[in-house]
Amino acid sequence: MSPPKTAGVIIIGDEVLKGQVEDKNLHFLAKKLTKLGIRLCKVSVIGDSVDEIAKEISEFSSKYDQVITTGGIGPTHDDVTYEGLAAAFNDVLIVNKEMADFWTWFNNDIDGQARKSTIKMATVPSNATIQYTNLKEHISPRKFPVVTMHNVCIFPGIPSYVKAIFEGLEGNYFMSTEKKFHIKRLYLNVWESVVTDSLNETVSKFPTISFGSYPKVNCPYYKVVITMESENGSVLDGALEFLRSRILDEYITDEGGMLGDAWINLEQALNDGKFNSFLEPLDRAIKVIESIFEENSPHEIFIAFNGGKDCTVLLHLVHTVLNRKYGLEEYPKINVLYVKNENTFKEVEDFICKTTQRYRLDLVTKQGPIRNALNELKMTEEGKRWKIALMGTRRNDPCGKNLDYIQKTDQGWSELTRVSPILDWSYSNIWQFLRTLSIPYCKLYDQGYTSLDGKNNSLKNPKLRYVDETGKECFHPAWKLDDESAERSGRE
Repeated sequence: MSPPKTAGVIIIGDEVLKGQVEDKNLHFLAKKLTKLGIRLCKVSVIGDSVDEIAKEISEFSSKYDQVITTGGIGPTHDDVTYEGLAAAFNDVLIVNKEMADFWTWFNNDIDGQARKSTIKMATVPSNATIQYTNLKEHISPRKFPVVTMHNVCIFPGIPSYVKAIFEGLEGNYFMSTEKKFHIKRLYLNVWESVVTDSLNETVSKFPTISFGSYPKVNCPYYKVVITMESENGSVLDGALEFLRSRILDEYITDEGGMLGDAWINLEQALNDGKFNSFLEPLDRAIKVIESIFEENSPHEIFIAFNGGKDCTVLLHLVHTVLNRKYGLEEYPKINVLYVKNENTFKEVEDFICKTTQRYRLDLVTKQGPIRNALNELKMTEEGKRWKIALMGTRRNDPCGKNLDYIQKTDQGWSELTRVSPILDWSYSNIWQFLRTLSIPYCKLYDQGYTSLDGKNNSLKNPKLRYVDETGKECFHPAWKLDDESAERSGRE
């Protein structure tokens, strides 16, 4: 097996070293390179010095298959990356006519008022190659020139340009190696010292796997995450199984990863194409939730939660958005209203109890029907604060067809703003999301129920019925329902 392609990244700028500007490019580049099967081996942050840039480019170019620099290209005196690039390869600088034409157009410098700036940005090593790529219209309607030389590609420092240029060159200049790095994570609720011997034993037994151990201080979900990375998925599975066998079960918190890395897990699933079938509804749901929490205090927002599959998806989406915003810090508790049915399944009650503990919810329970519950709620301290109701309603629900994503409640109801982020999700979208991200859901769905309300009006879906080899009547789990129009066939 040939070794993976390698890369190095050089971040250039005095402003980065002085803390005047925060680098926001490295995380993006590292993820992109890894996805292409290119191993990022080293990152260097240096100042605006021609000699230092030349030295670093020369060293990186000799060690790694591809080198990326960010920053230090522009019209001012401290933009000296091109000078450093030329010095690294004993080349001279020239004014590249194509570059000059482009920057004259880009800077709208028809009358030559900014000629010095244009010439500065068009002065590149004589042996450089100009790669042209299409960027988003608002960045550049014309093909954008990118300077490369040998195995070095020069990027500006502006994050939006770095992202657009890399994606424009992806599949052309930056090629996939067709190698995939498989990653496994094990989340623990104990500190590293407790499992050091077990981890060391596993590292010795599996020398081809790259291990990492990272403690998380003040994280409410886990204390340590152990990462394992390999090109060989089966070997990796064996290593994870071996390590788990050496650690007490009570030390392992699988839910810690689901909750603590919720946004990372969602991004990974998106990158792997797991949600390609409903990217637009998923993106819309995230943006709706983000806007609600940006425009309102968390204390004014609550989720209507009854333990069903749809509101379970909604709850995890809200948690995921807050996980992105707050990271591993504990965010303000999510307010949840549970309107209890007189004939509620015990399994639903148990699931709501566990979910409240799992997500650290601030749960308020009221007896139904829902209109009475909301009116009663308005008389409480919570109800006086709560203004936004997040609902798990979808288009194919009763009364869901003509709803908007955000709208006021109807006349005669308690005055609230009703928000339905997953309005355009389908039944299969719901199950794909839950199962892909391993989100716990009410176990009744595994027993043939596809739509839940009370025991008096919710039955197992006849479309999922089958008879096993012994002649016993059985039911497939809800996610196996193919006919989405039959979702409510078990409801009376």
